[in-house]
Amino acid sequence: MNHSIYLLKQAWAGLSAKKGFLLTVVTTLGITLGALLCILTLAYVVIAKPLPYPEQERLFQVNSTLLDNKGESVVSAFTYPSIIHLYENQKLFSESALVHYGEGVISSLPSQPTVKTTFVTPEWFNLLGSRMAIGRPFEQSESKDTFNPVAILSFITWQEEFNGDANILDKTVTFNGTSYRIVGVLSREFIEPKLFDIGVNTNVFLPWDYNDALPDEREAWGQINNRRLFVGKIDSELTNSQVEQTLTTLVNTTWQENVVSDEFFKGWAIKIEMQSLKDAILGDSKNTVLLLLAGVFGLVLVACTNITNLFMSRAAEQQRQLAIQAAVGASKSHLFQTLFAQSGLVVFISVLVALAIASTGFWGLQQYLALRLPRVDELTINGVTLSSALFIALVLGAFFAKLSANMINYRALNITLQSSGKGTGIQVSKRVRQLLVISQVTIVTILVFINMGLLKDSLKIINHPIGFETDNISTLTLSVNAISDLSMEERKPLMIELKQKLMELSQVENVSQAMPPFPRFIDGRIVSQVIDSTDESVVVSTRAVDGRYFDVIQQPLIEGDLFSQTDLKDENRLMIVNDVYASKLSKNGSAVGSKIRIGEDLYTVKGVVKGVQMPTATEIPMRAYTLTPESETEFLIKLKPGATISREQAVETVQSVSAQLELVEMEGLTDQKTQLLFTQYTTAITSAVLAVLTFLLATVGLYGILNYATQMRRFELGTRIAIGAKRFDIIGLIVKDNAGAVGIGILISVVILLALSIGFSDALASYLNSQLITLFSSTLILVCVMALFTCYWSLRTIINYPAIRSLRGSQ
Repeated sequence: MNHSIYLLKQAWAGLSAKKGFLLTVVTTLGITLGALLCILTLAYVVIAKPLPYPEQERLFQVNSTLLDNKGESVVSAFTYPSIIHLYENQKLFSESALVHYGEGVISSLPSQPTVKTTFVTPEWFNLLGSRMAIGRPFEQSESKDTFNPVAILSFITWQEEFNGDANILDKTVTFNGTSYRIVGVLSREFIEPKLFDIGVNTNVFLPWDYNDALPDEREAWGQINNRRLFVGKIDSELTNSQVEQTLTTLVNTTWQENVVSDEFFKGWAIKIEMQSLKDAILGDSKNTVLLLLAGVFGLVLVACTNITNLFMSRAAEQQRQLAIQAAVGASKSHLFQTLFAQSGLVVFISVLVALAIASTGFWGLQQYLALRLPRVDELTINGVTLSSALFIALVLGAFFAKLSANMINYRALNITLQSSGKGTGIQVSKRVRQLLVISQVTIVTILVFINMGLLKDSLKIINHPIGFETDNISTLTLSVNAISDLSMEERKPLMIELKQKLMELSQVENVSQAMPPFPRFIDGRIVSQVIDSTDESVVVSTRAVDGRYFDVIQQPLIEGDLFSQTDLKDENRLMIVNDVYASKLSKNGSAVGSKIRIGEDLYTVKGVVKGVQMPTATEIPMRAYTLTPESETEFLIKLKPGATISREQAVETVQSVSAQLELVEMEGLTDQKTQLLFTQYTTAITSAVLAVLTFLLATVGLYGILNYATQMRRFELGTRIAIGAKRFDIIGLIVKDNAGAVGIGILISVVILLALSIGFSDALASYLNSQLITLFSSTLILVCVMALFTCYWSLRTIINYPAIRSLRGSQ
């Protein structure tokens, strides 16, 4: 023990004298290992960590997929009667819960905040093993069809909206004119499974009976909604495939019986699929995490290669000290212990820095990626983080010590002492230096190429035109308090008055009463339509808009006319289609005047507009636009350039029309577009940062290797200059000596990249194109520039000064 303490003291004394070496290693290793520990912990939480729910392996989400008459998937979502039929008649789940996601305004609070609501049956809390801070979960007296208005608050909502009121169970919350008695507050530790929106937590849980499905929707077997979910705990010895077949028969048979009279659904079917709750929560995030892990691991490899070079240089500097120890009887194992104490101490300090950086990384992920990566809110320094840090410290400490020890010629140490450190010393062999160059070039070529590819693809999506304007345009979504007391006819004059008041605001340029262009839950309404001329059934995303909608967002009209104010008032059965739909309606002529049936109603196409492509979408789908009723509670507001409108002013304007109107959402279209492109922005920033860091680390590492080799040849190069060699000749000599290693590194990177493209051809299919040749050429140019620069920079103290300095060994 005393010997170990002595070695550590000696190691610290030696490192303190080399503050530059210590600072460089700790900074480089601390930052890269911090990133690695952060992403390793993320990978554990997302991929390996069990869910915080009892019997998680038995928990499943049941999905309903609608298949057309060709057996192709149309959409994955439940109709209201189908999910109720499944809930009431299935026998394979010991417990099952209905879940419906929504949002609402707490009108009983002065601030009238818009909150996330989830409507559930009581089994939801049993399935998740929910603990309460105070109160109780829902009971059977609040089960389906009981219409018992009670509510459960999340812990954060209790704290932020009700200031942690200890008497909260005596209070009520009001949504849409209905007062719900608060019966419980969930524990602070409760982790809600994010099954609909990643990172979005429910503020208030309400009984299933009060979900926002309209009365006609509750009876509509052909109208789907992806906000409704079925979750259950399996209690059967059947395989998942057998369970799916049983549930498909149960749901599909009844569904077909109820849509048999609808010609549109002829030959269609419903297929039920099982999905483990963990897979439902994670989605495709595993691939994202693995890509992040691969990128960070490559960065660590580059850093470790650089630090390897530093440790070898450090070992060369310590040759006289090691010679003295050998002379007084130190064995090889004693010398290794000395080196291990140094490397271990440096790595240990680096790991401490890395843990601090990892904690900062957790905070950053929770702040900026909580809406894109599942389970990020569970990130913290845990046993996996600490054990990984300890393992990395031991491995790297031993590796660097062993590497330094292997450089020592134990028998030659005596000669070193006798020569006072001159003439013979520890030298890094040419083979080792070439291997280091090859590894640097290989890693930097692969990582820079991959990150530049990800950056290019992300920027392509970000910059791709969507087909309409978003600047200075905001959405305004309202709800009607006590909606059951206001018919659509009663709402109509309120909406007409509100539109007029909005137009009178000095900041406002135009107002449209329409569904927003960006989808909130699903891409508009997925509506079954029949082309009258061919009797062909199609499923089309359909939006309800008025005549001003296309002017507000500046979506170009190709032919025909837009909706007029007269059309809106008379509620004419008219439709505007995009050019993709128009080409299907009329392959050669004009689509204007075409007839389309929706249910019993016959619509006439009045105009054709240019199609829009939603951010991240790969193609422009068919879209149709019908006239919105004047009772519609969604608006688009076009502001004048540079003008703004506050939420408070909007609320005041809404309330001036009627106290029964509540502002649910007000958000700019540009902000909505940014949210939809958040993954692409994150990928672009991450890949750019990784590419730059990789390039810089590789440049520093390659310079260290070449500088060491150049200093070993200082006398030789000085002699060449003295007898007439030009600066260009010396640079060419060093470039020539290292060109082979650089070329081998590039060749190995090409082989690895080809192997990856072949081995993962399906996953990488969307990325493989002819543009990769240009991208790889750009990468090679960068690598070659890096190599040339490091060759020159390592020679600058030799070629830029008189030869006598090199011949004398002066620095």
